[in-house]
Amino acid sequence: MPTPTCDLCGLPLRYGTVSHSVNDQPLRFCCHGCRMVYTMLLESAEIDNPTRFKETDLYRQCVAAGVIPASEEDLRRLHEKEKQETHTAARSAGGEKGASDPSGTLALDLMVDGMWCTACAWVIEKAVSRLAGVQAVDCHFSTDRMRCRYRPDRVAPDQIRESVTRLGYGLREADAGTAGMENRRRELIRLAITGLLSANVMMLSWALYAGFFTALDNDAISKISLPIVAMAAVVFVYGGGPMLRKAWFGLIHRAPGMETLVGMGAGCAFVYSIYNWLTGSIHLYFDTACMLITLVLLGKVLEQQAKGRVRRDLDSFFALQPAKVRLITDTSPKGRYVAIGQLAPGDRFAVEADEIVPADGRVESGTAALDESSLTGEPRPVAVKIGDSIKSGTRIIDGRVIAAAEKVGGDTVLGQMIAIMTRSLEQKSAFEGRTDRMLKWFVPMIITLAGGTGLFCAMAGLTVNQAVVRAVTVMVITCPCALGVAIPMARLAGISLAGRRGILVREIESFERAGAIDTIVFDKTGTLTHGSWQLSHIECEPGYHPATITAWAAGLEQASDHDIARSINAYARAQDIAPAAAADIMVYADGVQGRLDGKMVRIGNRGFTRGEMASSDRVTEESEGTLTSRVFLSIDNRPAATLIFGDTIRPTVPSMIDALKGNSRDIHLVSGDGDAATREVARAIGLNKARGGLLPSDKAHYIDALKERGRQVAMVGDGINDAAAMARAHLAVAVHSGQGLARQAAHITLMRGDPAQLLEFFPLSRQVNRKVTQNLWCAWIYNMISIPIAMNGMLTPLVAATAMLLSSLTVIGNTLLLVRRD
Repeated sequence: MPTPTCDLCGLPLRYGTVSHSVNDQPLRFCCHGCRMVYTMLLESAEIDNPTRFKETDLYRQCVAAGVIPASEEDLRRLHEKEKQETHTAARSAGGEKGASDPSGTLALDLMVDGMWCTACAWVIEKAVSRLAGVQAVDCHFSTDRMRCRYRPDRVAPDQIRESVTRLGYGLREADAGTAGMENRRRELIRLAITGLLSANVMMLSWALYAGFFTALDNDAISKISLPIVAMAAVVFVYGGGPMLRKAWFGLIHRAPGMETLVGMGAGCAFVYSIYNWLTGSIHLYFDTACMLITLVLLGKVLEQQAKGRVRRDLDSFFALQPAKVRLITDTSPKGRYVAIGQLAPGDRFAVEADEIVPADGRVESGTAALDESSLTGEPRPVAVKIGDSIKSGTRIIDGRVIAAAEKVGGDTVLGQMIAIMTRSLEQKSAFEGRTDRMLKWFVPMIITLAGGTGLFCAMAGLTVNQAVVRAVTVMVITCPCALGVAIPMARLAGISLAGRRGILVREIESFERAGAIDTIVFDKTGTLTHGSWQLSHIECEPGYHPATITAWAAGLEQASDHDIARSINAYARAQDIAPAAAADIMVYADGVQGRLDGKMVRIGNRGFTRGEMASSDRVTEESEGTLTSRVFLSIDNRPAATLIFGDTIRPTVPSMIDALKGNSRDIHLVSGDGDAATREVARAIGLNKARGGLLPSDKAHYIDALKERGRQVAMVGDGINDAAAMARAHLAVAVHSGQGLARQAAHITLMRGDPAQLLEFFPLSRQVNRKVTQNLWCAWIYNMISIPIAMNGMLTPLVAATAMLLSSLTVIGNTLLLVRRD
């Protein structure tokens, strides 16, 4: 019997078979590469006949790139490598440090043009991963983005780009950061050229300084000075150009900043050196001007790299917006990819494994496991089936679903979160606003102080050279670089870390407000409880099983349309229990009866199930945790089970309340439900301050009363029904319930829908506030110490520039500790 062969490359299936089905036709391939390339060729429609796929340019390019085997020997090596990779992955999962260790690697983030389907992304990953030095690569078709980490000592970025372009795809810098990446590249080039020229200026300046100790004639001074002047001019104009332009615009718009101080310091040193050079003096300070500019450029590059590390989570979050969607139409029942902008509410779309959900919608067919960690911070997969809702930005781990779009674009949960986080990053806290206002008078004051220092020194008998040097030193060392980044860096880190935990920060002042909170008011329904009336559990008499009771109850209530019937049927579906076939069903005011297996089964209140047909309405009894309704089920008038209904307390609430009380916070519970039910819930979770029967306006007055007593109050609710109370609170916290984020009147939103996330936010707010305080103290202490020293002439401009750089790096490094410890 002949050996079966691969349906693409034709090689024998000696080392294993990868099965696949296209249009209900079973296919067999020798490797995953052949299966993916076959899918790509079908999607491309370059050749209609699959038997001629080997004639295409794409096939030849994939063979050349090693994605698919060219011979049996290639196939054998391919399978051996896959086994080795599987073994390595297993070891890494077990805790060993493997090749994926990011230390010593660089990141490359590119947008890919021309991908037809998810198979294209797979092929790109395989082609790039085969390059020596590439440690990790991740390509997503839905976002048209490829990210990889590589060792720069083994592979160059151009080689990575070439490996993709050889396959026929176009590459460009990532859309979200194209301008930023290009700007960082220009700044690195600027720093390299400026640093090289400044080093030469310093070297030649040392030769010129020898004139203070040995006699140098005018010809020697001229020959040494000329190249110094030329290189310093390039550094001043090219290296310092952007900074000098900012300094100039700051002066003419009466808004001087950090660039003004450094620009004036470097400008004074340069212009004064030009004057001395023209007059034949050897008192040249070109090295000072050059090193000032170089150190400032170095500080800015390091600052941008630090910000990049802090923003890494935010950039990953913003990249969750897909660029295209597989649209299901009458003409394309299997779906075709279109730009995401063409998706409208009501359209049907398909999402497969490893793809990102492009819109909020409801599943119409299929099942899948969802990764919602990008929105909620919860890593546990969530199973979805027909009728379940899915949210944009989540990722399909396994399975395939077809869903109907309900919200698209900026109206989706992801779109609203991105808009809110973007606005948060653009906001300024009250503290930060005061710092900005202070900087407006701080800079003119320093310029005046530097000018006064120089003038005083000249009047005190110092030479003009000494007076100018001292004035420049004062101007440079007091540059408020550290003060300018102290708050923004910590703020950015806080928003990023909160997003990683599934906490959406709407107002940047939330961190400061949270630090002062001493009283927390919780709404009951939907916040501390689940907010839904449902069948919680079944208590069976001896001889009966809950599954049997569930099937009988669902069978009796199958045709009913009231709260109890819906809850019973929902409970049965969740337990995957089919309703029993009931006969002779009769519905009464206080229950339902029918026949099951020849027995009379009744469900309703206690009297009805005993055969007392004139009993009252269904009985409601109090139970621990909440008011619950007990519905009874009997067999031939003998009790069989009790069904417990009610709104249950979230399982994380009792421990959360204990932890908050342990932090000396005063906890209150309010609700629009009855006072008895509210107090029962309060007793169940260990609270003694509870008020029920409150309207939204009453809740707002309750908050006002606490504030009048000098309390700093946080209100925790759903953000919509409690909007009035939240507007009065110092800190408004919304527990996300799936409703529109844009409607919530909150400072922060707990996206996991669990109030226990407060136990993560309060410590985070303390850490962020502590970093802000530490950074500000560091900046102020630096200035308080450095200004008197500089005015006394104990420093040179070069030392001053170095100290300024170190102060900024101290603030940046302190903020990075917050990110690293998380």
